[in-house]
Amino acid sequence: MARSLLVQIMVTLDGYAAGQDGALDWIEVDDPDLDAYLAELLSGVDAQIFGRTSYEVLAGYWPDAQRDPATPGDAMLAPLVNALPKLVLSHRPDPELPWQPARRIGADLLAEVAELKNSPGRPVVVFAGVRTAQEFLRLDVVDEIRLLVFPVLLGTGLRLFDELAPRQLRLVDAVSFPKSGVVLQIYRRNQ
Repeated sequence: MARSLLVQIMVTLDGYAAGQDGALDWIEVDDPDLDAYLAELLSGVDAQIFGRTSYEVLAGYWPDAQRDPATPGDAMLAPLVNALPKLVLSHRPDPELPWQPARRIGADLLAEVAELKNSPGRPVVVFAGVRTAQEFLRLDVVDEIRLLVFPVLLGTGLRLFDELAPRQLRLVDAVSFPKSGVVLQIYRRNQ
């Protein structure tokens, strides 16, 4: 059985996945149930995909978070994030990838995605990078979109769904996290 490709991304109520200049300060919440969901997701995938810039930012955070977690959520998530293979989308032929295990993808993204999806295993998740998620959505290779909708209105920033071709999805689940007000919406492709 072929594996599926998921996009898991955090968005604001007004559809932004990042603020001006990529700011993500609006996602700082203390919600053990949300952390448990993310841990369950990470425990059920074989790899995570990052854009190069997101990889670099997160590489500066998660290894330290495992050694010295700032929150109980970090203590739970850091070992999972750090251990999973990281596929880093980069147009640079030889980016530095110190946060291991990691390897570059992007030389022939469609072929690489086809190879990933046609090999056996658990899903692979696009986990960080608005532009990276947009690229996978534009290529129409995403099987499932998981939106964590934060009760925030930014009014400006980077929208996730700008300039995409129309397509029909079906809602397969919705879960609210009352402590933070975040709502998970899970959509799958219409087959």
